[in-house]
Amino acid sequence: MIPYFRKIRQKLLKENRVTRYLAYAIGEIVLVVIGILIALAINNWNEANKNKKREKAFLTNLLEDLKADSLSLQEISATLQNAVRYKLVFSNHIEGKPANRDSINANFLNQYNILVDFIPNSNTLDELTYGNGLSLISNAELRRKIVSIYNTYDDLTRKLKIGQEKGQLVVNYVSLKVKNINEPTEEEINQLLKDPFYVNQTLMNYLVTQMDAVIAAQEFCNETLLLIRNELDHD
Repeated sequence: MIPYFRKIRQKLLKENRVTRYLAYAIGEIVLVVIGILIALAINNWNEANKNKKREKAFLTNLLEDLKADSLSLQEISATLQNAVRYKLVFSNHIEGKPANRDSINANFLNQYNILVDFIPNSNTLDELTYGNGLSLISNAELRRKIVSIYNTYDDLTRKLKIGQEKGQLVVNYVSLKVKNINEPTEEEINQLLKDPFYVNQTLMNYLVTQMDAVIAAQEFCNETLLLIRNELDHD
């Protein structure tokens, strides 16, 4: 098309027909501009399509990561719930409420010796956050959730660590007061229940704080999972 216009333009110049020459020149320019715009539109469409595929891949991977996180949080929650029940036996006894002696002996260490750790599956989150992948997430609410979930996880791991440290503090203290920490005698437990330091540490052993942090993280994780599933279903 362009060579054809060029021939006409040259012919008009030879014939000294300036007005028609200008019209053809403008037409040629318009055609070039239209061609450029079409090329840009096609390129933008291809880029948008490519980004949409990348977004879907990110969300699919993130979905699997958060599903694994949710299962881990569920297991941690169950462990801490048991520990809270063990603590309740002691708390009730300390406060003068009836408690089964066998329960006190059997659950002596179970409220302190809690080994829970949460290591989130963060590969996809890291890639999204530090690799500019967040800009691909079209859903603004989901984008905010992805950014915020790091803070929730960080808060949880910090509180779990503090809880373990507090539990270990009590275990270390008890080990100085009993001959066999795995099988303390009834008399040794009775003496501990009269010990102000032991009693206060038992009443404030951070289990409820850990439970609250786990519940908050699990709710946040499940909310994010729901948003991701909805986003993938709309594609």
